[in-house]
Amino acid sequence: MKTQLLKLVFIAFFGLISLVSFSQGTLKGKIIDSESNEPLVGASIVKVGTTNGTISNANGEFSLSLDEGSHTIQISFIGYNTFSKSVKVTNGQTTDMGIVGLEASSVSINELVVIGNGVIDIARDRETPVAVSTIKLTEIQTKSGNQEFPEIMKNTPSVYVASQAGGYGDSRINIRGFAQENIALLFNGQPVNGMEDGKVYWSNWQGLSEVANAIQIQRGLGSSKLAISSVGATINVVTKATDMKEGGRVSALMGNDAYMKYTASYSTGMNEKGWGMSILLSHWQGDGYNDGTQGKGQTYFISIGYKPSDKHSFNFSATGAPQWHYQNFTKKLSVYDRNGDGDISNKEQRFNNNWGYKNGKEYSWRENFYHKPVMNLNWDWNISEKSSLSTVLYASVGQGGGTGPYGSSRQYNIYDDNGQIDFDQVIANNKAIDSSGEDFNIDGKTIGQYGTAAIRRSSMNMHRWMGSVINFNHDINEKFSYNLGTDFRTYFGEHFRLVDNLLGLDGYWDNNYGAVGYNEIFPGGRVYTQEHKATPYMFWKYRNDNIDDKLDYQNNERISYAGLFGQLEYKTELVSAFVQGAVSTQAYQRFDYQSYSDQNEQISEKLHHDGFNLKAGGNYNISDQHNVFVNAGYYSRQPFFDDMFLNYVNDVNEDVANEGVLGLEAGYGYRSSSLDVDFNAYYTKWTDRQIRQDGDFDGDGSYDDVALFENVGENHLGVELEFEARPTSELTISGFASVGKWEYAGDVNANLWDENRNPIGSGSQTLFLDGVKVGDASQVSFGLIGNYKITKGLTIDADYRQYSKLYAAIDPQSFNTEDHEGSLELPSYGIVDAGASYRWYLKNNNVLKFRLNINNVLNKQYISQSDTNIHAGEGDDTWKGIDTDNIVYFGNGTTWNFSVSLSF
Repeated sequence: MKTQLLKLVFIAFFGLISLVSFSQGTLKGKIIDSESNEPLVGASIVKVGTTNGTISNANGEFSLSLDEGSHTIQISFIGYNTFSKSVKVTNGQTTDMGIVGLEASSVSINELVVIGNGVIDIARDRETPVAVSTIKLTEIQTKSGNQEFPEIMKNTPSVYVASQAGGYGDSRINIRGFAQENIALLFNGQPVNGMEDGKVYWSNWQGLSEVANAIQIQRGLGSSKLAISSVGATINVVTKATDMKEGGRVSALMGNDAYMKYTASYSTGMNEKGWGMSILLSHWQGDGYNDGTQGKGQTYFISIGYKPSDKHSFNFSATGAPQWHYQNFTKKLSVYDRNGDGDISNKEQRFNNNWGYKNGKEYSWRENFYHKPVMNLNWDWNISEKSSLSTVLYASVGQGGGTGPYGSSRQYNIYDDNGQIDFDQVIANNKAIDSSGEDFNIDGKTIGQYGTAAIRRSSMNMHRWMGSVINFNHDINEKFSYNLGTDFRTYFGEHFRLVDNLLGLDGYWDNNYGAVGYNEIFPGGRVYTQEHKATPYMFWKYRNDNIDDKLDYQNNERISYAGLFGQLEYKTELVSAFVQGAVSTQAYQRFDYQSYSDQNEQISEKLHHDGFNLKAGGNYNISDQHNVFVNAGYYSRQPFFDDMFLNYVNDVNEDVANEGVLGLEAGYGYRSSSLDVDFNAYYTKWTDRQIRQDGDFDGDGSYDDVALFENVGENHLGVELEFEARPTSELTISGFASVGKWEYAGDVNANLWDENRNPIGSGSQTLFLDGVKVGDASQVSFGLIGNYKITKGLTIDADYRQYSKLYAAIDPQSFNTEDHEGSLELPSYGIVDAGASYRWYLKNNNVLKFRLNINNVLNKQYISQSDTNIHAGEGDDTWKGIDTDNIVYFGNGTTWNFSVSLSF
């Protein structure tokens, strides 16, 4: 009775009427991998044009009730080509499809997902009109190794990944010339980009390669119905859910620079009562490719599934990856040249001046430490054959931050003969301080202060984040369907500093360099005597309200978001089209307890910005082999929180406005038994953009200043090609190519702040950027990937990638006059990777796998990014034509990893 009442209330709410058919029969069959003949567990079997479907069980078998008559059945599974067949069902009879073998596909995902199928917007081959690339589970497990998660996506068009030169988890990814804050990252349809600035910190997701089932990169505006930051692309990560089949996997991996990783996972499978559980645990550690970048962390994942009936499915999952790692920053090319001979060896390119030895052990000024557990609860409700509801509730609690030097630069920039920080000397200098004559003196104690001492501080970034996505889908008829849904998010962030290490002092006196209101709150400054050690395992220890000795600054923010979205879709075997729209509102408020003594001034006014997006597209299947598509869209995107307030206080930025993004895209696809080809062209016009950039803008050698570029315009256009050829059953050759033209449109205003958030110079200047090339990503790239099966179980593979037209990032110093020389073009480079796998098939479907990866086989030396645009003049010192005063990162040289895994 309750179930029927809920149905009636829900249907009345949306104004829907569902029809029920009474004459039914049954369709059954078995789904297997066409190569190994192993059953595929969790494959999706759906009647085309409806939400009526089921999934295969632990033996690959399925049974589906259908109305009497003829139907087109679609069978799909992650990483496999979709199989479609027409069947006829007789009332009261069972129709047997027999054994259906699915072929593996590395080009696209054409499947429904087991959990959250109304929330996760997966692009379908020859149906969804967007440019898309897919990375399946086998490739993730095979090639990830000890690489960062973004590295898995580097063999796709218009993708540029700068490797972990900063330390474990410090990689970054650009797509079509757009940085991470303008690329939407979704986990099972859940947005995870930071609500403050849109950024993604991959160190928070170190275990993502362990829990991902598939990755789909939808370039351009993408197919997500949410109002998200998908300017450059949407990266949709489909993570593990509760496995249908009992089994597990254990693995051990070793790699360069003492890297080790151990992983174990197990699933109970679904029992007769509909319950099941999957768990995963992993530990990793390593010294880091660059000097002084060691790190350590863990990954955990748990998923509990419950399917009480064919109509309802529930799944709860939680995952997290606590980690810490030392960091390396960009530096001048001349600093890498330790021998001063004008050449930079592979050993010298690893140089890092943030670390040294303290009491005989490695220690660094710069340590990143964080733990960001994410939990979500999914509920799928098949209301009827035509209607379904998908709901996801999620929450995240982020805890951690980053360390750095604090106090006198004369004291913390003390180096030994090797160019490393001499921490023992820093401690000795601190202990020698005589504070007896100072007002803040404590008898018998050594108290340091700004100008005489140096300590290590922690800049804490804590948050609590909750949200929900609800999507209702209804099939009007076999051709038309629509979706309606809501997207709610609320975020509370906390920012403050703590004393991490006094480095030999008994206390540190600080007056916050005269910050507004600070001396009224703490007359005469304040002495800090307690150390709060940096650790990702703090849990609730360092919550804002539990600490009363915060250093330098203390501010919080609350961001609230509400959105409504809808989509109308038309679909036949030849034509598919959609129109999609979303409206949203966002509220911002800032709380500053360190800069204001007046409680009325500590809380900013509450700001609101509304936004919307509108997208439409269509796909036409010319034949079984050829298809074309087009799409267009416009975003009015609200500004990020960090752009709303000036000078890191509660002053409102009155000039900030919504950003406008216009996207146009067209493409062509070809499919055959031996060749798949995708070609597409795109144009993106961006107006009123706000760019926040880190750098060394005050010339003190530290990469900790901030610039805000306002009212930026950009034009990005280009073409992309992706293909996979299968000349024989043993050989696969795939590749990609992309050619772009990305430029700024118009001049901009820039505001600059130093590490302590004081204005640099006048604080504001004009940057002449009209026609300047957009940097930080290669505008021209191509790659070739080969995979050859030598014999059963033994496979070798290799890939080559070439990058050119790579320009430096925009730095204010290079563009503050009209007669600048434009963007600095960095040297082109090519990288070769190779690997080999052997699968040993044991009894009872157990598999023992060995895998070797060698990345950058030829040890190619290259600059992966530059933060400056200093053009070499006559007589200037250069390295491969680049002025040695430029501040750069080198890409990693040769790295390797070897793993052994057992699946059972």
